Amino acid sequence: MGIKEIAEKAGVSKTSVSLALNGHKGVGLETRMTIIKLAKEMNYRVPGERSYALPHHKVIVLAKLSKHGLILNEDQNSFIVNYIEGINQVVKKHGYSFEIITHTLESLTPFIAEMKSKQPTGIIVLGTELSSLDIQSLKDLNYPYVVIDTYFEQLEADFITMGNIGAVFTIISYLVERHHTDIRMVTSSVRTGNISLRERGFMQAMNEYGLTLSVQSLIPVQPGFKGAYEDMLAYLQGGGHLPQALFCFNDVAAFGVIKALKEAGFKVPRDVSVIGFDDLPMSSMMEPRLTTIRVPNQHIGALAARTIVEKIIAKTKEAPLGILVHGKLVIRESVIDR
Repeated sequence: MGIKEIAEKAGVSKTSVSLALNGHKGVGLETRMTIIKLAKEMNYRVPGERSYALPHHKVIVLAKLSKHGLILNEDQNSFIVNYIEGINQVVKKHGYSFEIITHTLESLTPFIAEMKSKQPTGIIVLGTELSSLDIQSLKDLNYPYVVIDTYFEQLEADFITMGNIGAVFTIISYLVERHHTDIRMVTSSVRTGNISLRERGFMQAMNEYGLTLSVQSLIPVQPGFKGAYEDMLAYLQGGGHLPQALFCFNDVAAFGVIKALKEAGFKVPRDVSVIGFDDLPMSSMMEPRLTTIRVPNQHIGALAARTIVEKIIAKTKEAPLGILVHGKLVIRESVIDR
């Protein structure tokens, strides 16, 4: 049994199940207790409930590790739930238990010590906010591990994530097809592996199409809805150039940017087209509905789980893998033909 089945039986969303089982805010006490009770009845491992440092406890851990929580936060819960669902289906099929642990920490040293103490069979690391130095420190783990939702091509580690550069090429190609020539990227002032790759993809695609590219082509904003809204509003009120199109580094930033544009008197897409990245549920409900990249994160989760299982069975170290999964452009009403 997995998150989907628990959600159906409890009459709640998959996001609510994930929040309840991982001790996060956003779920009432009564609902939380109902979900936990159902999870136990359906033999779903409740995080932190049991020790698993014994040989017969075959446990694969998903480690959700935040450094600051500015990108990996509650706004992304629905996105992360799909990772969880993909992982859970595979590990249960192969006879493993699945546990989720969540930490916000400056250094990965406490996490590595915890894993050495608990002795899981394998670890899938959600590396969204991790730096290249953090990924390097994972070499101290004594168990097979795979990193998802980030990628550092210079490092020898197993990565499975979305193809950021290819996805951004798809975005710029679509805008060019719609006769946009003045395009800028709303990027994050907080650096991550994904952000760097999306910026690289943006610059490569702009050069490929012979479009004007300068230091002004990147508009930095604080991550999160509030930060993107406030920084974009300040940019517009300060006389910042409004291009024909804005590519936002993720959907949450796009939501904040669109709010700022509306408050500044601009209409989307009449005055400026906007594209996001992630295809969060709100993207299809906002006004206008957001054109964005749908990331196959359930598939990525399943790939990560299968890779871990293969590494466990093989019991030997192979050459590190770098698997990039292509996303899909979801066309809605936030872009028009110029």
